[in-house]
Amino acid sequence: MHKVLQKQLKKLGFKDGKFPDGNLEKFIELVNTTYNEADEERKFSERTLETSSQEMEELYEELKQKSQTALAKSEQRYKELATKDMLTGILNRFAFEDALNRIISNSKRTGAKFALLFLDLDRFKEVNDTYGHDVGDKLLIEVAKRVLPSIRIEDVFARLGGDEFVLLFTNIIQKNLYPLVDKAISLFRRPWVIDDINLHITTSIGVVIYPDDADNEIELMKKADIAMYKSKELGRNQVVYFQRSML
Repeated sequence: MHKVLQKQLKKLGFKDGKFPDGNLEKFIELVNTTYNEADEERKFSERTLETSSQEMEELYEELKQKSQTALAKSEQRYKELATKDMLTGILNRFAFEDALNRIISNSKRTGAKFALLFLDLDRFKEVNDTYGHDVGDKLLIEVAKRVLPSIRIEDVFARLGGDEFVLLFTNIIQKNLYPLVDKAISLFRRPWVIDDINLHITTSIGVVIYPDDADNEIELMKKADIAMYKSKELGRNQVVYFQRSML
């Protein structure tokens, strides 16, 4: 029996299963009131639990969304660290090698040709020695800013490290390659202004063509490097296309 009713029964004189005259009606009224109040308390508790449950669910969804957003940002950051050059923001060596292998595989299936350009800045060491590495780093950043918007969307531009860059011109035919290469080297013949310093830094470029000169990553990189050093030997600031006689 409800404790409240037990107390009230004693007050009303309940004894041996009987009420004094007139107290039975009071007892019935008391029972109704007590249980109505108990029912209201139950409904209030249920509403409170329902509200708390809904709030917890909303909080869970909010935390879940924040967690997913943070995870996505974290994954994106790690992806950038793995594929982007930390200084210039363009592709790094790892990402370039991956892209090169994919393009080789695609070219084997389709029969398409592509050109690999190995670029090395001329007299870059003098910039670091004369003006400091901070200016040298800013020059490398400007190289990326100048070249990247000037190439086709399907082409690849990456920094291998130091002052060495590579360009991949995909899906080319011989007559269309020369204007692309000429445009690339002309970008370096314009002056560079870094911290109000006018720098005249050009580039030496070595070019190999897939599959005419090589058909795998190692040979393509090796022969592009040979052609680039030949450009250096011939006086810098020019393009040299690989020839078998260079081996």
